[in-house]
Amino acid sequence: MGKPLSGVRVIDLSRATAGPYGTLLLADLGAEVIHIEPPEGDISRYVAGGPQYKGESFLYMSWHRNKKSVVLDLWTKSGREALYDLVKTSDIVWHNFRPGAMERLGADYDTLKEINPKIIYVSITGYGSTGPSKDRPAFDVAILAHTGVLSLTGEPGGTPVRPGPPLADMGGSIFAAIGALSAIFDRERTGKGRFIDVCLQDACISFLSDYFSLYFLSGVTPEPFEHSGHRFSVPYGVYKTKKSYIALGPCWPRIARAIGADWLPDDPRFKEDSDRDKNRAELNRILEEHLAQAEAEDWLEIFKVEDIPADLVKTIDQVAIDPQVLHRKMVLSLSHPLGGTVKLAGNPIKMEGLIEEDYTGPPTLDQHGHEILSELLGYTEEKIKKLKQEEKENTQERLKHVRKMQV
Repeated sequence: MGKPLSGVRVIDLSRATAGPYGTLLLADLGAEVIHIEPPEGDISRYVAGGPQYKGESFLYMSWHRNKKSVVLDLWTKSGREALYDLVKTSDIVWHNFRPGAMERLGADYDTLKEINPKIIYVSITGYGSTGPSKDRPAFDVAILAHTGVLSLTGEPGGTPVRPGPPLADMGGSIFAAIGALSAIFDRERTGKGRFIDVCLQDACISFLSDYFSLYFLSGVTPEPFEHSGHRFSVPYGVYKTKKSYIALGPCWPRIARAIGADWLPDDPRFKEDSDRDKNRAELNRILEEHLAQAEAEDWLEIFKVEDIPADLVKTIDQVAIDPQVLHRKMVLSLSHPLGGTVKLAGNPIKMEGLIEEDYTGPPTLDQHGHEILSELLGYTEEKIKKLKQEEKENTQERLKHVRKMQV
């Protein structure tokens, strides 16, 4: 059985994370993703700080396996013509530029649908393609602040804490991929393409659906809880043990027996849900007093017997060798085009026909440029040479516009 998106071609103009993560998912599912990069490359290739593999940034490698890299300067006539030729043979065009940027490039939806009426056009922006805030510059942490995500992180009364992963960037990419796949399905029935407008703001609002429902029904503004707690479940969250931390899911009253505090469920302060909610700080204090008597690993074994949802608070190096993680093939070892192998986080979508051993490593800049231009588009060597010469001559002019175009 082949890969589900075999035969689907995606023109990926996106940069950084809000965009490339979504096309990574499509590439893992079998789509041919052609990543169009400017002459200097995707900005994530040269991220300041962090390790590199033979000059390739760890950040770029994170989101670009199974893709092809082609350099096109869209500020040149030849570069735009090559893009238009690719659009004629493609299914999806995908970008994460600010509103108005693609119009200036002559690559907006209205222009491209004239070239290919079946094209599915995915636009990922910070605040949306319309509205009073559409032109604001956007970045993951700003969107997390704007949408209220940061108001729910950290400890009560403390400084808001940015989540480790770029949730706004990745969330926008995931919703964009869902939209693209839905449009592909619909096109089979209608024969028509679509414009898909996804923004990071809306992705985060969707992630907070239960918090907004809570606010609209109660009028109470949600706030963070200590111990990374949950509004409707006590105990719940992260607890200190003898030397490290353990995370507990819903576990009342079994947790009392597991830690040797059988008297807790009968204590009037904790008997009912409302009582535990009112006295959650005291209950958490008592739990941590007991949990401090042993190591997190020892408690985990006890909690397994009691069928309590719990796990260690692990570091990335521990997760990378976890037997279940390895069993699920969530650590990949891929051959790199510069030689050797690189390890990357795997594809979370498991289905028949997806073979991780067939994955290709993140491409070097313009690795597939000549192949795409000559074999897919049928360009002559003379035409390719002309295109590259225009790129070289236009470098300074193009760089004036680069910063204005990023999400």
